[in-house]
Amino acid sequence: MPKLAELNFLFRGDASSEHGFIVMHGYGADMNDLAPIGEWMSEQIGGAWYFLQAPLEVAIGPYMSGRAWFPIDMMKLQMASMQGDFAAIFENDLPAGVEEASKKIEAALDVVKNRHQNIHLAGFSQGAMMAAKVAMANQTIFKSLNLLSGVLVARSLWEKDVQTVLPFATFQSHGSTDPVLPIGEAHKLKKFLHDHNPDHTYIEFPGGHEIPMPVLQSWKTFLQKVMA
Repeated sequence: MPKLAELNFLFRGDASSEHGFIVMHGYGADMNDLAPIGEWMSEQIGGAWYFLQAPLEVAIGPYMSGRAWFPIDMMKLQMASMQGDFAAIFENDLPAGVEEASKKIEAALDVVKNRHQNIHLAGFSQGAMMAAKVAMANQTIFKSLNLLSGVLVARSLWEKDVQTVLPFATFQSHGSTDPVLPIGEAHKLKKFLHDHNPDHTYIEFPGGHEIPMPVLQSWKTFLQKVMA
């Protein structure tokens, strides 16, 4: 199985493109989960699309497993969401395992940035949290940051990393009835990004924890402008 540094990956698109996209899946999924998006996007706008596989194996049901970037107590997450104390899990502290996963992603990034002139980082759910973490720590590398159903993680660290205006374009989407990551948390992320990028693109859709076609169309339009 091919690897970028230590991480398995799937590739879609044009390997000779000047635009390289690194995409990270959500908790419990794997590198195959978002690959169809790369096939569709590469047909629409081109680009070299790398779908990374998270390093941890996690149980998602009887005799079923998926991958994760860092451990999450899903029961604790659901209880915190219901009690309105979601920030206690992600916003105030850096979850255990994030730093280790970040180093693996950055090693993969070192490979990709030597292949393509412009680098774009994207992720869904837990993958969006990782994308933001890596982007905030390596701001000069990226052309765009794309967060699909993401939330703030360790706000104080982000605020320390981002002193003025972000040097890359930002895109965010979130479902108004997301049962996993509440829309209120998405609004906090929206404000943070807009404060540091007045041109931040935010798409809110009537749905849950997903990436529907209207989001893909809006994301495509955003990327077309960034890539021009």
